[in-house]
Amino acid sequence: MRGGLLVTGGSGAIGGALCHLAARSGPVWIGYGEGAGRAEALAGRIAQEGGTATPIHLPSQVPVAIEAALAAIPAAEAPRAVALCGWPAPLVAPFGRQGEDLNRQAAALVGCHAVLASAWRLWWRRAGGGHVAAVLTAAAEPPVARHMAAYVAQKTALLGLLRAAAAELGAAGLQVSAVSPGYVETPMLDAFDPRLLERARTEAGGSFLSPERVARVLLDTLKSPAPCGTVQEIHVNDEVESDEKHPA
Repeated sequence: MRGGLLVTGGSGAIGGALCHLAARSGPVWIGYGEGAGRAEALAGRIAQEGGTATPIHLPSQVPVAIEAALAAIPAAEAPRAVALCGWPAPLVAPFGRQGEDLNRQAAALVGCHAVLASAWRLWWRRAGGGHVAAVLTAAAEPPVARHMAAYVAQKTALLGLLRAAAAELGAAGLQVSAVSPGYVETPMLDAFDPRLLERARTEAGGSFLSPERVARVLLDTLKSPAPCGTVQEIHVNDEVESDEKHPA
């Protein structure tokens, strides 16, 4: 992966693990919404290990603030890749109650668009391209998970957004990847009934994916992108199930 990496949700479990790994080979920007303290602490640990990490506030519900934050990064130092890792936990409830969660989930989608559009406009269009990788979810794949309709709908919309970006900007150098993990051991699991998680862990062989495992897949993806104009979709369970490159 050439150049630095900007990670949204960099103060979270998967994003934080990715920042820690990526900082071994280049500068990282730790994007955060409400996790300022966690982002600062992570930047400190990375610095102690000889890396370079800069916290950056990226409030998903305020696109103009996102663009202003990215505009403050000098073009000569701008990251050549973005990882979209930040996302709110789902509301686990029947379909009829999901309406209250649609706006919250949609705000995350708006934030992803703002980050990608700003990165393209501020840096990558002039540089001849860049790479965006996003964390999706196996919950949106058949059979679609129940009781998470808003989360599934907006994650599916994120994949559509990535495909649209690849179709429009791929000829000018945009590379796009999407990684879909199953259950991952993160604080997001607090949204679920412990009995459901116990059954799911049993079905998964006793444990879920670790954030570090997903982060390694993301980093490998960033190092080996698909051709421009396509979306590289990678499905992650206990092992990487596929590494297919689909037309946008």
